[in-house]
Amino acid sequence: MTTNHKILPSDKEATPAALAEWLNPIDWQTFGTFEFPWNVRPETARLKFDEMINNLERDMRTRVCFLRSAETRAKSGAPVPLHFHAAMTAAKPISTRLVTDIWNAGVGRTSSKSGDLALVESYDPTRDGLGYIVKQITEQDCEWDFRNVHLFNPNVNLDSKLDHASLRSVRHWQPQVSTAAA
Repeated sequence: MTTNHKILPSDKEATPAALAEWLNPIDWQTFGTFEFPWNVRPETARLKFDEMINNLERDMRTRVCFLRSAETRAKSGAPVPLHFHAAMTAAKPISTRLVTDIWNAGVGRTSSKSGDLALVESYDPTRDGLGYIVKQITEQDCEWDFRNVHLFNPNVNLDSKLDHASLRSVRHWQPQVSTAAA
């Protein structure tokens, strides 16, 4: 993958801001905080988040782009239960209710009340959600990930692949983008 921006500068303090700037051109739709009703292992947490994204893509019939971070400690350094902060977007509008319902079903708590496990809201660029998500990415115990950023960020240029699956993926994605732009 080649980009027009240097994602991770050598200055540890500048890294979160550089990453947020690189992802800022994306028209994010939702911001969410996702928690677990049990003490979860990092591997299980990642699987649950990926399962939620896969189910969301299946329900919406489109790809979902996300940036997420897993945190286990507050900014003050105090330990907290593992939880995720994530921003998402897609070629179609994302229902905050749908995301919440999929998360709650995935973690086995369909009777969740008033956002105690998933607090998902429309993304407000004035609240610096990207900065909040990436605030601890240089810390040793913070894990972060993103998916499908290349579909929504003009600053990301991927080397074209000519294998059958890649070509089919491009053909499938192009009609969705045209429909969403109309």
